[in-house]
Amino acid sequence: MTSIKKNDILNCIDYCKKNRLFDRLNSIYATLPSGNCTGCGNCCMESVGINLIEFINIFEHLKSNDKLRKKCLSKVLDYYFLEFVQKSACPFKDENNRCLIYEVRPLNCRLFGHWKKDDYNKNLENVTQRNIEYNKVIKSKYGFDINDEVVNYKIKYCEDFVPQNGHMDKSTRLSFADELMILDSNIYSKGIIDIEFKDRGVVEYFIDSMLNEDTAYNIKIRVSKDESVRQTAINRLKKILL
Repeated sequence: MTSIKKNDILNCIDYCKKNRLFDRLNSIYATLPSGNCTGCGNCCMESVGINLIEFINIFEHLKSNDKLRKKCLSKVLDYYFLEFVQKSACPFKDENNRCLIYEVRPLNCRLFGHWKKDDYNKNLENVTQRNIEYNKVIKSKYGFDINDEVVNYKIKYCEDFVPQNGHMDKSTRLSFADELMILDSNIYSKGIIDIEFKDRGVVEYFIDSMLNEDTAYNIKIRVSKDESVRQTAINRLKKILL
């Protein structure tokens, strides 16, 4: 059984449409200032944190395009199960550095480049330290090291992005996140989806919609430790899940 049931997702989609939550989400997105981006794609190198409402929105977007859905989910599976052994780009970025889900991309993607440099670099230091500590846990518990490139990879502050209205302070950025949390709370309060409230990245949301969380993690550990079963296991999962 999956950690996030498909029927629950479909019920959430219906609820969001009937109660115009997608419209409210898009209204929040529309209030974000724009900026001049070079399109280099250097920032699209992780499973960004997203809200429940954003996952449901992206799921709905992919549901209507089976070819795009399979392409994205195939890359999601590669990203997740190879995460400890190689650094991969965001699975929603194509070979031309374009976002495959640009119309419904998450808040964190839309905010990139709007950070003040000091705030961004401080957050980057915290992320790197958490990666180092997590690697120690993996080494102690499972006896292998996460790839050094993965542990120490840094998405550098973008000097080329030019925000329309100047860079945002922390409180302004968080105010947008708070608005999305309100939309999430609206969904959770109705009891139409049976999942634990916790931080998830976009990859983790989709993995949890395809597999049980513990099962997925156990497979991830196995393929990370045993190169001989790695690609075979991932290919079998794709045949079953896609």
